Amino acid sequence: MTFRLLPGTGLVLPANAGVLRFGMTERAAQWTASTLADIRAGGWLRETHWAFFFSHRDVLVTAYACTACAGQTMGHLIVERTDRVPDRAAEVPVAFGDIDLFGYPIHELTEVLTPPDRKLLLPADTNPHSTHYLPKTHLTTCKATHH
Repeated sequence: MTFRLLPGTGLVLPANAGVLRFGMTERAAQWTASTLADIRAGGWLRETHWAFFFSHRDVLVTAYACTACAGQTMGHLIVERTDRVPDRAAEVPVAFGDIDLFGYPIHELTEVLTPPDRKLLLPADTNPHSTHYLPKTHLTTCKATHH
């Protein structure tokens, strides 16, 4: 029961629910995610062709195509905790390789992630010395600079 981040590819969903792949249409992405959770269309994102989100236990996933995404296909994934300032590990692991990004305090993650992986997976405003747990990560294949 683990989410697996695959930069450049997408997100493997827990329980053999499938893979949210970059380049999917909205319908295909929603169909895949609906095998795991109830989908909520729309959301708070600006400048998007479409967006939807779902939660699985204490992890919230948002998938969307911004106005710069080629062919209006999925180019962005946000994986976040339902707690805004988490002080413990997530119920469901969010794995990057063999590291559970939501399972260790930020200061421990910054010790084991390489500098390119830190830049890819940690929000720019992350305090590398924080004893809190990572609240979210964002994967993209779209060249847009906003999210």
